[in-house]
Amino acid sequence: MSNKLLQLKFAIPPRPEVLLRLSAIVEQHDPDIDLVISIIREDPGLYSMVLSTVNAPCFGLRRTITSLSHSVMLLGLPRLFKLIKLALIKSTLRNTISMERFWDTASEVALIIHDLTQKYTDLDPDVAYSIGMLHDSGIPLIMQIDKDYKDILRMANSHSQMELTKIEQERYGIDHFSLGARLVKEWKMPSDIYNTIELQASFPEVIKINKERADDCLMYLALLSVAKDISQSYRHYWRLEKNELIPQAILISIEYIGLCDYDYMDLKEEFLAKLNNT
Repeated sequence: MSNKLLQLKFAIPPRPEVLLRLSAIVEQHDPDIDLVISIIREDPGLYSMVLSTVNAPCFGLRRTITSLSHSVMLLGLPRLFKLIKLALIKSTLRNTISMERFWDTASEVALIIHDLTQKYTDLDPDVAYSIGMLHDSGIPLIMQIDKDYKDILRMANSHSQMELTKIEQERYGIDHFSLGARLVKEWKMPSDIYNTIELQASFPEVIKINKERADDCLMYLALLSVAKDISQSYRHYWRLEKNELIPQAILISIEYIGLCDYDYMDLKEEFLAKLNNT
């Protein structure tokens, strides 16, 4: 299959009608909260997804939220609307292809980067959570059109991220990071989310070159790379042979965050123990 043909077949899922209706209300000067709740209740699937997202442990709510009215009171409408967008993107991508392990890993990375962001920065942990959940969102879009893409991903496990990006660009004319960023931008998510997702294609060089520069997206990218490293280590937790060395790319990230290698090893063990007990 030619590059051109594959490029033409990539289709960014449109924003659902329910999201367009909600956007029109939320963007008003004095949004009608009761109308927002009423629209969400019309869609049982969306209703359950929103409550499930709001009740994720990382949002730190002391008790389970069972009503949308309660969630608006606790989170506020702008924050709730961001979570609605996230839930709908995830639901739309789930409908493209069944990838339970993919979403398990995305959820894991999202929880880790959320906690890292709260612990080490003043950045928005909700934005970090969305970045973690959607960082590989281009993968399901490619899998829709190329049945051989799973084999490419398996092969990529023994290669660097940069090599996978190069393979994707040669085969499809675009890499999955750029494709995922395009999806998130089309759905009008915050710019820090899609910019960070796209920057993954330039990691770790983009942080190395700009290590003296304070930048929110670079910090999110550094935190994301650390979260992915911890998640990957957890996936390999029970292997007999373990690599105790910190990859060079992660050393670049932790330096940007302001951690030393010993701090990171302690942090990693803390997260691995936490994940192992969940």
